[in-house]
Amino acid sequence: MKENRIYNFNAGPAALPLSVLEEVKESFLNFAGSGMSITEISHRSKLFDEVINDAVARTKRLLKLDDRYQVLFLQGGASLQFTMIPMNLLPDGKTADYVDTGTWSSKAIKEAQILGKNIKVVASSKDKNYSYIPGNVKFNSDAVYVHITSNNTIKGTQWAGFPDTKGIPLIADMSSDIMSRQFDPKPFGFIYAGAQKNIGPAGVCMVIIREDLLKTVPDNLPSMLKYTTFSSS
Repeated sequence: MKENRIYNFNAGPAALPLSVLEEVKESFLNFAGSGMSITEISHRSKLFDEVINDAVARTKRLLKLDDRYQVLFLQGGASLQFTMIPMNLLPDGKTADYVDTGTWSSKAIKEAQILGKNIKVVASSKDKNYSYIPGNVKFNSDAVYVHITSNNTIKGTQWAGFPDTKGIPLIADMSSDIMSRQFDPKPFGFIYAGAQKNIGPAGVCMVIIREDLLKTVPDNLPSMLKYTTFSSS
């Protein structure tokens, strides 16, 4: 199989290691000796619980996350998080700060505005076609959270160091650079990443949410758009 492989520079779905593909191939028809494919086993079975629990444990180990963080695997890609984040974490009458550094951050801003949420774009590099990351950004002390996009594949910019939010929970879309470098997770209240760029095949979004933010999720949201539905399941 190896001799037929090509160099794959797709942004996403990105290349997966050959060893991973070979393991998937071997277990696809008979997963863990169950006599069933992983696509056939119950999502509530012990076998699948082990898959999820192992993925969560590896994520926490690699990112050095403490027990305050929950790791969720959700549908809808990273783009659905543009809506779910303000829906779940930005109460009416409160405000959140957004930094606009490219296509994906601008989409996140647009979706929050569609919901009628009170957000403030505190810095933007749109004036120079998103060719730089704004420096010395000043955040509003009353902001519920600060949203950034850590890496911008289209324009080729990346936060070399994450901004100091003075204790305001930092939320980051890390779809294109998650696990590519070490960072201190403590300032982050929420991290999300579409799997297909850095950590796996397309079809799932990894969400990392801190317990204190989970406690602010309102009850009157549609069940499948509410973080607590997934954190408690």
